[in-house]
Amino acid sequence: MNIKKYARAIGKYLSDSNYRFLMNAGLGKYNNLSDKKYLERKFECCMGKSLDFEHPQTFNEKLQWLKLYDRKSEYTVMVDKYKVREYIKNKIGEEYLIPLIGVWDDPDDIDFDALPDKFVLKCNHNSGLGMCICKDKSNLDIKKVKNELRRGLAQDYYLTGREWPYKNVPRRIIAEQYMAEELRDYKQLFFESAPRMTLVYSERFTKEGVKEDFYDEVWNHLNIPKTTHGEAVFSIQRPKQYELMKRLVENFSEKMSFARIDFYEINEKVYFGEISFSPEDGFEAFTPEEWNLKLGEWVKLPARGGYRLNSDDCSIIISNSYYNNKVEKSINDYKIFCFNGEIDSVMVCTGREKGHPDFYFYDTNWNRLYYQQACLEKAKIQKANDIKKPQNLEEMLSIAKVLSQGLSHVRVDLFDIDNNIYFGELTFFDNSGFDTDISYETDLKWGEKIILPRH
Repeated sequence: MNIKKYARAIGKYLSDSNYRFLMNAGLGKYNNLSDKKYLERKFECCMGKSLDFEHPQTFNEKLQWLKLYDRKSEYTVMVDKYKVREYIKNKIGEEYLIPLIGVWDDPDDIDFDALPDKFVLKCNHNSGLGMCICKDKSNLDIKKVKNELRRGLAQDYYLTGREWPYKNVPRRIIAEQYMAEELRDYKQLFFESAPRMTLVYSERFTKEGVKEDFYDEVWNHLNIPKTTHGEAVFSIQRPKQYELMKRLVENFSEKMSFARIDFYEINEKVYFGEISFSPEDGFEAFTPEEWNLKLGEWVKLPARGGYRLNSDDCSIIISNSYYNNKVEKSINDYKIFCFNGEIDSVMVCTGREKGHPDFYFYDTNWNRLYYQQACLEKAKIQKANDIKKPQNLEEMLSIAKVLSQGLSHVRVDLFDIDNNIYFGELTFFDNSGFDTDISYETDLKWGEKIILPRH
C-alpha cells in the first residue's frame, strides 16, 4: 500500500464509524459481543439501516433472524463438508457425492506423495480460506499449502457472520477428486418446501472473476444484479439435468425456512456441492431492493404458536411451529439447587418478560422457603405471592438428580411448558459465587452441603 492509499485508509478509519467497526470486527475485537448485538451493528454497517428482529420483512433481515433463533443440531452436520457426505448419502444417494480422497486433522498428516496429480484440498468448516485447487502436483508448493491450511483450520468461521451452525463443527481437512477445468455452480434457493430460483456461478477462474446470474423455475433470466459480481455476458444454457436437481432438492424438505443447496453438472452427471443457510452472511444488498422484499416473503420464520421471552439481555423463542409476534407468554424458569446428587431447593424465576424477574424458593414438597433476606422482610408485612406448583415437578426433580450425580454442587435449570420439560442450562457458580441476595443463614447452610475434594 502506497502512502496516499494508507493515508486515505487511516482517514476513513477515523472518520467512518461503520468502516471502523468492520475493520475492528475482522481483527476479532468484537468476538465477545453477543450474537444479537453483533448482528445488529454489522447489519447497520453493511446495509445502511437498522435491523428489526421483532418484525423482519426483507430476505436479509430474516436470514439474521434465523441465525439467532433457528438453531437445530442437524444444521451443524449439514454445513460440515465432511459429515454432510453421510447425510447426502442417506438423503439422495452416494452417487451424487464428489469422490473423497482423504481426511486429516493436521496438514502434517497429509501424504502428498500418495495424492493424485490433480486434487482439491479444503477445510470442512469454512468457506475459501485454506483451499487448494491443485492441477499439477509437480509444481505444488507443499509448504505454502500447509501454511494456508493451518490458517484455514485456525479460523473460527462462526465469528465472521455469527452463523450458528458453524460454531461446533469439528475442524478437519478433506481432499476431493479434481472434477473439471471449468465448474458451474447451480445454487438452488430452497424456501420451506421447494426451490424457487437458481443462482448460477460461472467463469469462476477467469481473469474477470466469477459471474452471478439468477434464473426462475422455468429458466427465465431474472434481472437481479449482484453488487459484488457482474452477470455473464452470454446467456447461460439450462443444464441438461436441471429437472433432476430440482427433484433432488425437494428431498431436503425438513422444516427448513431457507437453504441454498449447490450442485454441479459434469459430463451430464449431477454432483452435490454444499448447503448454506446464510449466503453472503445475509449482508449483501439487492438491486433492485424489491427482490429483497420478494425473497423475504418466501421465507416463513419458525415459531408461530410458541412462547417468547424478552428481557434486556435475552430473547428466547420455544416452539416447533411458526413465528407470530402476537403470541407472548411468561415462562417460569425452574432452577434446581443440587448438592452431591441431592436436591436442596427450587428457585423459580418468573416475570422475565418484564426485564426485571422475581425469584421465589421452594422445597421439594413445594413449601415456600425464605432464602433471600429481602423476601423474608417483605413476607413479614404482607402475604407473599406464591407460584403454582408445576405439574411436572416430580419429573423435573428426577432429571435434576440424574444430572447432578457425582457433583459437589450444580444448579439445573429447566422449563415446564404445556406439560413438556425443556432443558435450560447447568450452572456451577451461581452469580460467579458473589450472590448477595441470599441470607447469611442460607449461605452457611449451602456451604455446609458442599464437600470440597481433598488436595
